Amino acid sequence: MLRNNITRRKFLQGVAVTGFGALGAQLLAACAGPAPATTGGATEATESSAAPAATDVTLRVQVPSTGEAAMPTIMAERYQSESGVQVVIEETIYAEIETKTQTGFISNTLQDLLYGHHRWLFINYLKGIYMEIDDLLASDPPADYDDIYPSVMAGNSLDGKNFSFPGVVHPGGNIAVNYNKTMLEEKGLPLPQDGWSMSDWTELAKSAADPANGIFGLGFDGMNSFHYYSNVSRSWGAPDSLDGWIMDAEGTKFAYNTPTHGEIAAWYRDLLDNKIAPRQADYIENSAGRLFTAGLSATHASIVGNVVTFLSQIEDAFEMDAVLLPVGPQGRQGTCYSGNQHMISTKTAHPEEAWELLKLYSSGEAGVLMVLEGKLQPNGHKSAWTHPDVVAVNRMLGVAHDILEAGIEPFPMPKNTRFTEANTVFQNEINLIWEGDTTFEEHAAAIDQKVQEVLDLPRPE
Repeated sequence: MLRNNITRRKFLQGVAVTGFGALGAQLLAACAGPAPATTGGATEATESSAAPAATDVTLRVQVPSTGEAAMPTIMAERYQSESGVQVVIEETIYAEIETKTQTGFISNTLQDLLYGHHRWLFINYLKGIYMEIDDLLASDPPADYDDIYPSVMAGNSLDGKNFSFPGVVHPGGNIAVNYNKTMLEEKGLPLPQDGWSMSDWTELAKSAADPANGIFGLGFDGMNSFHYYSNVSRSWGAPDSLDGWIMDAEGTKFAYNTPTHGEIAAWYRDLLDNKIAPRQADYIENSAGRLFTAGLSATHASIVGNVVTFLSQIEDAFEMDAVLLPVGPQGRQGTCYSGNQHMISTKTAHPEEAWELLKLYSSGEAGVLMVLEGKLQPNGHKSAWTHPDVVAVNRMLGVAHDILEAGIEPFPMPKNTRFTEANTVFQNEINLIWEGDTTFEEHAAAIDQKVQEVLDLPRPE
């Protein structure tokens, strides 16, 4: 049984960081004071006469080598100073985390606290990599656990089991429509408004586009993956229907070849064919978002956290703002949960200490730090999404709170948890439609068949 409160241990010299670079150095300097000395690739604070000896417990923490490492590092330094437990932050290239988590588990080299995304969260749980935390939530929950949006925790569970806390929450991959206010005003066009519709957006995009001069009317962060496509497609259909879903609620039946998805395909193909929306060959640096920041697209849908990213990239080139993704033809607001999580390895030798650190990572304060220090989005805490300092950085986070509070729709996860396999098939096949190599009518049935073959495979053991 894990103790409710771990024993306070002696202070350590400072948090150890592997490969954290300049940001880590800045954070450590702010939190730990004196400049650290480097030993064997890890960074430790210089020993102080007031600093007690360290304990023999060390926690290794897996983090991505991005801004997402800022909050875990700050919280690790705090936990270390309060408990005497040494915490080592180990960065991993984000694209390699899925594979390295699985291989590290097999080779017994995995960290104590792990980082993940919905794409591989559930399949890794079934493989025994992540520790279940329901007993701990019942006996020793985080102090502000009730502050987490219920739909977020539900969206991180599998078969009623919890094994993670949200680290970054996305209400949808295309939930925020950024717009070039300067361009629209110069063209005498109306600005997007809260509660607008897909037809409003379409009309605005067509009026703003100037294909002869390489100006597009709208773009997306993605329309070729389960979760990014679903954020848009779920805007179609009646508010109480699942017509816009590409999988049934159980994740056993794939259904792209339907009238609803045919309507969406006709709408988007018209925009692509007429140069209102860009195809991959039009992207800058393999990103449709770069077209927007370069002033070559009037509007662009993205994760809500990208609003700040775009502002920093645009600087004074033009004025921009953002609104929520418009509702569909029948007034439906499409949402699709995705995000990143923190977990405890089932092979950790120190589950008590790992749970205490995980609780810090799950806190509302950590959610605020994700924005203020990591320049990203909050975790699952209501107080973080509505915090005045957070909203001051990105007012759209406060706007998105309303749809999070109402409850966001779940990540499109196959019941067998083989998301990566199924999504890769979907991406390859739907790109043929978007790039003009085939049509929905010619290829939708084949997409259903190929993806369904993956969904019919058994769950991994």
